[in-house]
Amino acid sequence: MLSISRNRINIKLRKKIIISFFFFFIFIIMLRYYNLQIIQYENYKIKSGNNSVRKIILNAPRGLIFDRNNKPIVDNQLIYDISIIPTDFNVENFNYDLMKSKLSIKKEDLNSIVLPNKRSYLQYKPILIKRQIDFDTKSILEEHKLDLKGLYFSDFPARKYSSDCRLTHVLGYLRQNDKDDYNNIVGFSGLENYYESLLRGEDGIEYHLVDRHGIDQGLYDVGLSHIPMQGDSLILTIDRDLQAYCEKRVSDLKGAIIVMEPESGEILSLASFPDYKLDSFIGPIPIDVWTKLINDKDKPFNNRAIQNTYPPGSIFKLILGSIALEYKIVDLSWQVQCNGIYDFHGTQFACWKEEGHGVVNLSKAIQKSCNIYFYNLMQKVDFDLWHEEVVKFGYGAITDIDLPYEKEGLIPNKKYMNNTYRKRGGWSKGHLLNLSIGQGETLVTPMQIINSINLISNEGYILKPHLRKDILNEKYSISYNRNVFVNIKNAMYDAVYKTGGTAYNAKIKKSKGNVYGKTGTVQLCTNCDIEPHAWFAGILEMKNGKKYSICVLIENGGKGSNLPAKISKDIFNYMVDKDV
Repeated sequence: MLSISRNRINIKLRKKIIISFFFFFIFIIMLRYYNLQIIQYENYKIKSGNNSVRKIILNAPRGLIFDRNNKPIVDNQLIYDISIIPTDFNVENFNYDLMKSKLSIKKEDLNSIVLPNKRSYLQYKPILIKRQIDFDTKSILEEHKLDLKGLYFSDFPARKYSSDCRLTHVLGYLRQNDKDDYNNIVGFSGLENYYESLLRGEDGIEYHLVDRHGIDQGLYDVGLSHIPMQGDSLILTIDRDLQAYCEKRVSDLKGAIIVMEPESGEILSLASFPDYKLDSFIGPIPIDVWTKLINDKDKPFNNRAIQNTYPPGSIFKLILGSIALEYKIVDLSWQVQCNGIYDFHGTQFACWKEEGHGVVNLSKAIQKSCNIYFYNLMQKVDFDLWHEEVVKFGYGAITDIDLPYEKEGLIPNKKYMNNTYRKRGGWSKGHLLNLSIGQGETLVTPMQIINSINLISNEGYILKPHLRKDILNEKYSISYNRNVFVNIKNAMYDAVYKTGGTAYNAKIKKSKGNVYGKTGTVQLCTNCDIEPHAWFAGILEMKNGKKYSICVLIENGGKGSNLPAKISKDIFNYMVDKDV
C-alpha cells in the first residue's frame, strides 16, 4: 500500500512539473511575441522589406565661399533631380510617352538604365535619370504619378556664382562621383576638390512609405531620419573686385596673372586665361559644349599659373645675380663690355640689343637686361652651385599652394644634362649660357616666379602661397645677406624708372607708389614667325605702406617690356586708386 501511494505522488509531481514547463514555454513564446510585435514593431517594420519603406539620401548643401572682404563668390541654389527606384518600376503601365515629351528620354534608354537594376542590390536605391529640371516640368510629372510608378523627385543644392569675377581655375567645378551608388556630386578641380571634405557637409536621411502600387506616400518617421548638415564656409584671400578687373584686362589673351601680398603669402588674384564658364557645370553639360572644351587647342581646362611650365626668360637674371653677390663671385663694381656679341669658342651668342649696351655692371645689366653680362657671369659660376641655389629660390619643386595638380617645373643639373645630351655629342659650358638668361632646358611656373619675387621683396623669406584666408602658414627663409636683395631690388627699381630700363611701361606716378620690376622675353625658335612668350614680374610699394607682388605671363605676347608691363601698370593703378 505504501508503495502504491508513493507511485501516485510521483505521478502527480511529474504532471505538475510537465505542466509548469509547458506554461513556462508558453510564457516565453508570448513574451517574445510581445517584444517582436509591440516593442520592436517599428524597427522590424522597416526591416521587413524595402517594398514598403524607402531610405532616401538628402544631399547636404555645400559650404559657401566668400572673398577676403566677406563678399559672396559662391552660393547654393536648388535644382530638381528625377530618379527611379527600380523595384517599384512597372514596365507594363509606365507612361513612356510623357517621359519622352517632357524629359526627352526614350523608352529604350530608360529601360536600359533601370531594368538591369530591378534584381540587383541597387533595386531599392533611386537611380538618377535626369538632373536640373524646372519647377513646371516637375509639377506636371507629379500630377501623373500614378502612371509613373517608381518616379522619385529630389532637391539638389547646386552651385550659384554670385559675383562678377569668374575665378574658374581657382574655384574649380563639381561632377558626379562615378564610384558612388547615390550619385553624389564631388569637387573635381580647384578649391572645390582641394577642400572637398570641408565644403561637402553631411548628407541627411529620410524614410518614405511606399504603397503596393509603388507610389510614394510621404515621410515615414521612425526616429531614424536626420536632416542634412551644410558644409563649412570658406573665406578666401581673393579680392573679387580685383580679380574681375584682371580677368577683363586679359579677356582675349592666353597666359596667367597672379597678384600676392609678399609678407603673408596671400593671393589676391589668380587668373588663368582662356577659361570657361562654371555655370556650364551646374547641371548636365550638353555634349557639344563638353566636346568643344576638351578639344579646344587653347586648353581652357589648364590652370596656366600652376600647371603649365615655361622658360623664365630674363627674370632668371635676378637669381644668377643674387647667387653671384651672395658667394662674392663678383661685386657691384665688376663690369663687362657689351658690344652685342659674345664669342664662345667660335660660337656667337647675341644680346637682344644688336649694338650692345656698352660697359655695364650688375645693376645696369639688370636694368637694361643685358645678355652679354650674364653670359660672362655664368662662366664664373660652378654648375652644381647654380643648381643648388636656384632650388633654394623655390624652383624645381611645387610651392604647395592649396590647389591640386601643381607642376614642379625643371631645373637641370649635371645628371639631367648627361642623360639629355648623351646621344647628341655631349654638352659643354656653352650650353649653360642659355640657362643664365632663362632659356634652354629650364622650365618654371608663374607661381614659382612670383614666389621668388616675394623672396626678394621680403629680403630673404617667404610664406607659402595660399588661397584660404585662415590657413596656418610657416615661414621659409634663405640664408642670404640682406644686402643682396636690397641691391637686386634697387636694380629692379632702375629697370622701371631709369632711362633705358626694360620695365619702363610698368611705371606709375611716384605720388602713388614705387614699382620694382623685371621683364622677360622667351624666344621659342630662331628665324621663325612665332611670337615669344612675354613676362613681367615685380613689386608695388604704396605710399600707405601696403606692398604687393605681381607676375604676368602672356603666351606669344612679344616683348616682356610691352604687353605684360603695360598690364601690370594698369593693375597697379587700379589697386592704388581702389586702395586694395
